[in-house]
Amino acid sequence: MLSFEECAAKYASNTTLQERWKWEGELLGIPVNNVTNSSRNATSQITRAGCLAVCGTGTDYYPWQDVSNTITTWILPVVGTLLQAPFESNATRRTLLAITRWVGSPIASLSYVLWNIKVSAKAALMVDMAVKYDDDTSDSRGDFASMRDSMYLLLVMNQYTVRSANHQVAKEAEGLLRIVLFSKDLVLTDTDKSLWEMRRILAREVREMRRRGAVPAFVSTLWFLFAFALSIQDAFGDLGGNATAHDLALGCLLAWFPILIMGSIVDRNPIAAEPIRKKLNALVDHVRHALSDPQHCEHFINTFREEPRFPMLRTKVQNVVRNSKYMKNFFSDFAGQARVRWHYGAAHPILSDIEDCYIAKKGRNWLKNEDEARASLVLGPVNEGLVWFDIREFWQIASAIIIVGGSCGGAFILSFFTPTVGLGCRSGGYTIFFCIALGLLVFEMTIWLLLSPNQALTSDHGMWRSLRRTASDLGDRGAELLIGCAVWVALLFPWKDTLAVKGYVKDTAQDIREWSPERKWEVLFFRPVETFNTIWLVYIVFAQVFGGYRTCECVTSGWAGGGGYLDFNVQDTSNSHWVLWYWTTGTLLTGLVLAFSMFYITVEWCQQSFLSTEDYDAAMQGLRMTRKFRHWTFIFRRISRVLSKITLDPLEKLLLKEPQNTLLWAKGYTWDPQVNPVHSQAVRPEMSSIAAQDLSPSIQVSDYDTIAPHGATQGTPAMALSPFSPASPPFRPRPRTESDVTLSAVLGHRISRPSNESSQPLMQRSSEDRSSGEGRASSDGRPSFEAAISPVALQGQSNWSVESASLSGQEISASLHSRQRYQRADSDSGKVPDDVVAAAQGDLGIRYSVRGEDLEMGDYR
Repeated sequence: MLSFEECAAKYASNTTLQERWKWEGELLGIPVNNVTNSSRNATSQITRAGCLAVCGTGTDYYPWQDVSNTITTWILPVVGTLLQAPFESNATRRTLLAITRWVGSPIASLSYVLWNIKVSAKAALMVDMAVKYDDDTSDSRGDFASMRDSMYLLLVMNQYTVRSANHQVAKEAEGLLRIVLFSKDLVLTDTDKSLWEMRRILAREVREMRRRGAVPAFVSTLWFLFAFALSIQDAFGDLGGNATAHDLALGCLLAWFPILIMGSIVDRNPIAAEPIRKKLNALVDHVRHALSDPQHCEHFINTFREEPRFPMLRTKVQNVVRNSKYMKNFFSDFAGQARVRWHYGAAHPILSDIEDCYIAKKGRNWLKNEDEARASLVLGPVNEGLVWFDIREFWQIASAIIIVGGSCGGAFILSFFTPTVGLGCRSGGYTIFFCIALGLLVFEMTIWLLLSPNQALTSDHGMWRSLRRTASDLGDRGAELLIGCAVWVALLFPWKDTLAVKGYVKDTAQDIREWSPERKWEVLFFRPVETFNTIWLVYIVFAQVFGGYRTCECVTSGWAGGGGYLDFNVQDTSNSHWVLWYWTTGTLLTGLVLAFSMFYITVEWCQQSFLSTEDYDAAMQGLRMTRKFRHWTFIFRRISRVLSKITLDPLEKLLLKEPQNTLLWAKGYTWDPQVNPVHSQAVRPEMSSIAAQDLSPSIQVSDYDTIAPHGATQGTPAMALSPFSPASPPFRPRPRTESDVTLSAVLGHRISRPSNESSQPLMQRSSEDRSSGEGRASSDGRPSFEAAISPVALQGQSNWSVESASLSGQEISASLHSRQRYQRADSDSGKVPDDVVAAAQGDLGIRYSVRGEDLEMGDYR
């Protein structure tokens, strides 16, 4: 056990030791003695070799009181911040890999998180600019609300990887997603609900399942800021104290960590990532199935017949249909918050394409001509598709480097200039951590750029193709080298069954050879290096907490440049007049990076939260506040735009493509066309034959905008074509009117409805017929959307027999309770009359729900 206090006393009292081990080299940071007019002091200054000889090779650990203070000041806040990270439930291996990625490669992780924030900010900006600044957006079922749902679903999709098979048809995959997200004209074949209704339901459920606690997580990070402030106060209150300086340096070193966690809160993941993935895939499958039906596909294509680019649009849709059979299980794994390397997401390519082809040109109020806007969004030009590298991400990369570099730089300044001045264990350890993190970023971005299947790399870019082959070859050679080493090591041991071991090793080696180049780089290079860097940072933290750096090798700072000695007089307290300056410099560097980063993330969270807010009125209130803030800070956005054009446009021309049109926030508008207020509705293609017939007498459609008294009934043609089993209960008859009609002539068809009409019949299926459509209840008691949205074919909807329509108009109307479309109202519970429930349950075995269907509330009973 080493004690520098005892060693100093022993050395000061022994002139023989002083003559042998005195330091005669350069002194840095040691004040001049007024008596001797020199910085030298033979009684206190000893060489590194002398320290080892006189003091020993042990460690002078901190007393427990100092250790406990450091734990409460830094370790506990850091652990509390780590617990706010967006972990996945029941995924231990993925959680450990995520931690090693976040901690071992913080610059790359921050780059991805900041890029996701940038992408979601772009989506929020497009929704904001969709209408005029002062337009009324209170209608939760209007076009603006529908676009809000579409953009939010796109951001949720952005957190999942696209199945690798879809990379081969990247343009068609993007085209399919654009139909899924923005189309209103495609009629689905697997459900009676319209596509925009399905999006609205799914968006509501995803918002409900979004991980809560964003505000408490933000507040919890304030504990780290509080600890940082306390450490600053403690250090400058005891100016020159080396122990407090090193504790402050530890806080500076970890300052990037709460920034990463706060960024991941903005890029927040759902409570259950896997169920959300299944729901998203189900929605995509609905569209795939509808497009695979020739009649529905042709009907969808014909909705764009008035477009001047109709032939090209037809070809695009046909290409999507032709390749849609390869797009099963569209989304494969959850990849949010930088979990997956080289994950670009689906959002940025789609947002860039629709921004470039339409939105940026129109500016504010771009959704005014909704039909034209949706046509451009659905079938506008597709550039590189879903998989590509964008040079504009370099701004986020530079920001991540500044954040981690500022944190490590502040810690480096404090430790380097704390006597003994020079590169030692502390400052050298910080340097190693940052250099490894920076090297990982450079390698990762280089491999991504070279191996990205970017369609823009044409024959004019032969150099890039050559570099791509070089990167792939390096991965193959590295894999072969590691395979050979592993085989050699495995065969060194005397195994009982050597042949079995050889066979296992050969099979494993063959599996590795079949990996893609990206997979080889990730498993054989990035993961091991990230794990090492994580362990290295943990070692730095614990060595600082417990005093593991208080050895002769570390306190003499002999790694490089200066150092190589120990002055016992300044070992615990530095009395140099430069202390205040370099302490202030290091603290300000880290403090400013921390403050600006947290301010930026907080502002972005506030500006984007209206997309994910479950309560629509609260979301619109947040949007109004966001618009005011954007108006006040418009000058800074203009400066940022100019800087971006100066720096990135030349790089885009050099590397990939021509600069794209970019949307800039503005309060005013120039696009305000005169549009016919009557919008087309999605009509099922099988109704085209019905429309040509002269059905007389016609069916009288009730006016649902008129609120009927509770318990009253009104006739509606919707129930006449119900797909459920026929029934003939003793309902109360009503006088027949001229509006009643025998419907046997059209029982083989389904009458179209306005898209805001309910497609869920009030009379429910019997239990044995409802198994495929019954939604499983989620963990918190809400009905699951997964089963309800699953594309299960409704067999027999167009093949009912005439006998199945034995109910007359009088009998059918008695079973229906009037309602006001999907208007939510606390006073209208949608309850079916008790006599109808009793008759149906008693005589038919048909189960009624207590409440009617409400798409906004998500009732599927």
